[in-house]
Amino acid sequence: MSEENLENQEVVENNEVVNQEPCCCSEKEDTCCTEKPKKKHSPCMIATGVLAALSFIGVVIILCMMFFCNGSCKTSDATATAPRTIQKGELKIAYIDTDSIMAHYEYAKDLEKGLKSLQTQLESNYEATGRKLKADYENYMKTGEKLTLTEQKRKEEDLTRRQQEFPMLQQKMMAQLQERQVEDNKKLLNSVYAFIKDYNAKNLKYNVILSRSYISSSVLYADQGLDITKEIVEGLNKEYKEVKGK
Repeated sequence: MSEENLENQEVVENNEVVNQEPCCCSEKEDTCCTEKPKKKHSPCMIATGVLAALSFIGVVIILCMMFFCNGSCKTSDATATAPRTIQKGELKIAYIDTDSIMAHYEYAKDLEKGLKSLQTQLESNYEATGRKLKADYENYMKTGEKLTLTEQKRKEEDLTRRQQEFPMLQQKMMAQLQERQVEDNKKLLNSVYAFIKDYNAKNLKYNVILSRSYISSSVLYADQGLDITKEIVEGLNKEYKEVKGK
């Protein structure tokens, strides 16, 4: 065979290798490309639905409570000190680490405890409603045949209505928690803003006080000597202690 024919044969073989489609499965995993048939759940499995819904609620609520950071995220230590920067000129600027305020302000901690307490209460009521619905259904399945046709129809309509309303109870609970969190956040922010305004008015220190946060902040860099977080947190806790003690 000539050299020209050999080159042509190699080109053809290479093209055949390139055009081969990759297999989505290995020899051992011969079922990876197939989809397992979905099981059809019986509408009678109310208890299973209740437990699954509760698990989902727990995850969502935990995510909705991220505003009340208790120090798990990266925060600046409110007790850390740095040499105070001497500012020259008329414009005086300072900044506050809001993550540290959320982690060390006692009022923020109390609001978080209150929200968790409400969450526990609502979840307890939700679970009790689910258990009652399940028990009534099972009791009807055992004793329903002893009832008259009219009583059976009335009982079935009641169970059906309660089963349909049960998912809406979950949505109502989540809406109530979100509404409470919005109210608590508003109270917290108003408390911090009012204190900072009063603090600056009494001390006549700064023209601008910026907010700095690990998650989102317009301040990319600031001299640590401009950080007034520690004295703000101490002042907030002192004020809250006085108000709480009344």
